[in-house]
Amino acid sequence: MGSPFFFSLESIKPQESNEAGSLTYVTSKEMPGLVNLSYGNLRLKKRASLEPIWHPNANKIGYCVEGRVLVSLRTPTEVETFTVEKGEIFFVPQGFIHHIENNNERESVIHFALDHTKPDTMYLSKAVYSISDTVFNSTFATASHFVDGLKKSKKEGLIKTLPQMKHAPDFIASRYKFNIEESAKAILTQGGYVQLGTKTNLSVLQGLGILGFGLKPKGTVEPHWHTNAGELVYIVKGKTRITVLSPDGHVDVLEVKGGEGAFAPASYFHNIENVGAEDVEVIAFFSHAEPNYIGIGEVVGSYSNEVLASIFNVEPTYFDTFKKPSGPLVIVPV
Repeated sequence: MGSPFFFSLESIKPQESNEAGSLTYVTSKEMPGLVNLSYGNLRLKKRASLEPIWHPNANKIGYCVEGRVLVSLRTPTEVETFTVEKGEIFFVPQGFIHHIENNNERESVIHFALDHTKPDTMYLSKAVYSISDTVFNSTFATASHFVDGLKKSKKEGLIKTLPQMKHAPDFIASRYKFNIEESAKAILTQGGYVQLGTKTNLSVLQGLGILGFGLKPKGTVEPHWHTNAGELVYIVKGKTRITVLSPDGHVDVLEVKGGEGAFAPASYFHNIENVGAEDVEVIAFFSHAEPNYIGIGEVVGSYSNEVLASIFNVEPTYFDTFKKPSGPLVIVPV
């Protein structure tokens, strides 16, 4: 599409792709307009596993849209193991090593955001291979030949298939996750709805937040901006038109459908419309755990007819029948 604020997963080569699954990142290399955010897409087939990794320079938030996975999170004080299923979000703080495995009978899909345009990744396997034989044997009280066996059996790849579990846990709670799809709709109009995955309902969040929202046909997100956060939207399904206004006056009008995404930096004016015949489902990632909001309705509504007349070069009476919202609309009713 040629815009620095647009991406399509179909056109981006996965970092890893094999019979067990795939991992795709969208960073500032693939999407130059990104600021303080990047995107990741993880697909795990039955019993597939993402090697334990950690990100030295980024927090990470995930939204499971298909299947169910088991997440193991190593904090500085404990191991936190929990299930994440469709409709749940979860948070991984910067530097926390984490492992994700599909304990579901079908494919699991997770959409991620990280609060860095070029997140670094550390791998457990590379960490172990970097240790000298002497240090390894001293740490784990192993025989001198033990490390040789590990190095000889070395197999490249982030995603691998695990043996079948004897018993897959159905549900394990955690303070690092929240079921956004079962939460109350913070906004509900004839045009659509909004659900919150922010610090308000997931207190461990730092640097990242999520809104899940839907739009009915012709439904529109009020033109707005966020002073404290960039917004990266991923269209789960449906067809949208997204408009982004840059400070230099350039307007990007993007046709964005399922499997594609767009970005608006902090304080850039933008909006989203459903231009298709079916409902639209969207995941919006923010570079702040408590993103704020300023809508065009309440902004225009705060000015007198005289001020508006001077801006748009019309008579003050032109706005006599103009409805001035006193607060944010967010989802404009159809």
